Amino acid sequence: MYLLMEQNNNSTNMRYTLLIVWITTVHFNIFSQELFNSDSTIQLQISCDLEEILNDRGEENKYHDALFNFNNTVYTVKLKTRGIYRRKKENCFLPPLWLKFDKKQMIGSIFSEYKKLKLVLPCYNKPVYKQYILKEYLAYKIYNILTDYSFKVRLIKLKIIDLDNKYAPIECFAFFIEPYKNLCKRVSAYPLEVKNIHPNFTNTEMITLLSVFQYMIGNTDWSVKALHNIKLISFENSKKPIAVPYDFDQCGLVNASYALAAEHLNIESVRTRVYNGYYQPIEVLQPILDKFRQNKKKIYQAVYSVPGLKKRYIDETIKYFDQFYKTIDHPKKMSYELIKKSRK
Repeated sequence: MYLLMEQNNNSTNMRYTLLIVWITTVHFNIFSQELFNSDSTIQLQISCDLEEILNDRGEENKYHDALFNFNNTVYTVKLKTRGIYRRKKENCFLPPLWLKFDKKQMIGSIFSEYKKLKLVLPCYNKPVYKQYILKEYLAYKIYNILTDYSFKVRLIKLKIIDLDNKYAPIECFAFFIEPYKNLCKRVSAYPLEVKNIHPNFTNTEMITLLSVFQYMIGNTDWSVKALHNIKLISFENSKKPIAVPYDFDQCGLVNASYALAAEHLNIESVRTRVYNGYYQPIEVLQPILDKFRQNKKKIYQAVYSVPGLKKRYIDETIKYFDQFYKTIDHPKKMSYELIKKSRK
């Protein structure tokens, strides 16, 4: 009898333990994704020695102390310039930044899971550049609609205070990008940082989806083989890796004044679409195009729902996407642009 009772107690204790583990795990998974599972705009203020950061853009750049105000709580963080084109002083006044947290300080906040985050800022504190950043944010949101194998983003209404008062306060929209490793965890994958993998050796469906998406937004500033604005994710079960795009500021959708079309394409504007994908037969291409058609309403709703995007740029974007849909819905035009003109 005693043994039976002891077994029952042990069984009960085990159930309680499993229940606690389950609750903790579920809570962690929900909480850890909270930052990128909402479309609401975050209000943030960063205070720093702005000149010190703006002057540190070299390859050996370092982190600089800053204050981070979120929900009326002030944290100490560190900032460092990053990027390639936009990090150069001659190209951008405000470079993209790494924002590094003290994880102990961030416990209990939506940033508690992250050691550091990529922060994307407008190049200049001017109205048109603030619209560019919103359209780049939109590009990420559209790819989120099409596939979970995409980087999530979170929009920020940001105020930057220069502690030395050499610069007036800067108020702009910006956004955080989901870290590479967090994307991998979310989709049960692993980072694959290997160059010279041909696109045809990646997942066929996903590389076709990516290529059509880049055509839709007018982007040719990417390369799977060079890992240029592309991350690869791999899987345990020997499935082919999947290419995931990022960094869309050079695309026709954004239409930034500094964006230049690649010389070898012989086009004058990034608004001119050129399909940069490799050849796929119509049997592979058609289901992908159907996905764009099926999600057209959601994509257009995403355009209208970007906070702060002015009507002029909304209308311009809708017109640009209308041209894309007219092409893929016209069999001859589609065949010419996406099959005949594809890379062989």
